[in-house]
Amino acid sequence: MLKALGWVEPRLFREAPWKTAHYEPFRPNQIWGEDWTILTIAGVRYYLLTIIDYFSRFIVAWGIVKTVTQREVQNLLALAYMSENLDQDASKPMIRFDQGSPNMAHSTRRLIEELEMLFSPARAHRPTDNARQERWYRTVKQEEIYCYPTHPTEQIARHSLGKYIFQYNERRPHQALLNFTPGYVHRMGNRSVLYAQYKKQVQIVKEQRIVINRSQMSQLYGVSN
Repeated sequence: MLKALGWVEPRLFREAPWKTAHYEPFRPNQIWGEDWTILTIAGVRYYLLTIIDYFSRFIVAWGIVKTVTQREVQNLLALAYMSENLDQDASKPMIRFDQGSPNMAHSTRRLIEELEMLFSPARAHRPTDNARQERWYRTVKQEEIYCYPTHPTEQIARHSLGKYIFQYNERRPHQALLNFTPGYVHRMGNRSVLYAQYKKQVQIVKEQRIVINRSQMSQLYGVSN
């Protein structure tokens, strides 16, 4: 009825990602996602800023700040750029983030241009345009940030989050990465090699399971191998 009266504004939706891939990287440092979320330190609001690599889901750079302005965003971009030694690479990543004022500031866009990176803002009210960054925040909130009503000091918060991010990058297998860690995938940088290693591991586990099952059958029924 509302459509017939012309009271419903038409909205265009992006095609389902499983039909046509959008922003699907095939190597590390090709697409980055940047965003921030809230945490509490000594009862005061702070922000956790992170940059994630879309290919490996590796946290490239992070920081804890009292406020988010263009300065904090630019410092994080510079930190990520230097930590990955991108000045040695011919191609630079595309940076994906929302249309917040610190991201859209002229000085931020100028820095991205000077670093030879590509500027790719997400659409308004479309968190799925930066889905891997949003999914990371769900994980860190559930497993770390929400576990503490507040951190006593900024130093303790940095230590706790730094330890968690290291655990996430280097020791926590990721289902979307064939159960490899983000750090391993980031350094390997080749999806075909990763898939071959995954298939080899699956075959080893199958063979081990066959041996165990035969041993158990032999113990139960006295049947020799």
